[in-house]
Amino acid sequence: MNSVKLKLAFVVTLLVSFVAASSSLSAASPTGKWRGSWTSQSTGHSGPLKAHVRKIDQDTYRALFVGRFAGVIPFAYPAKLDRVSGTSNQYTSSQRLPLLGTYRMDATVSSNRIRANFRGGRDSGTFNLAR
Repeated sequence: MNSVKLKLAFVVTLLVSFVAASSSLSAASPTGKWRGSWTSQSTGHSGPLKAHVRKIDQDTYRALFVGRFAGVIPFAYPAKLDRVSGTSNQYTSSQRLPLLGTYRMDATVSSNRIRANFRGGRDSGTFNLAR
């Protein structure tokens, strides 16, 4: 009976180790170039959006979002993306922007998508980007 319990414990430990290793291997990295759009839920405005994301360390990335407002007015939004503790694909950001106040963002990253919600000042909305 002890031998069966020991074998079962070994198999369970092996399976748990395999699942943990595969989930960390499949964690999507936001590093790279992205393209998509932004939409303001507050004003209804929207426009094209590009992003370039680079890795700082295991849990931190630096992003530069570049887009257009009203089709012609360019803007750039720098953000430091910090991985949410205990997750593999959730990031948060808080950035003070001149004249606009502090903008906060919560993002979910998959292998081919970034979906983010932002809020700041009197504005809130979404970023939707793909590789």
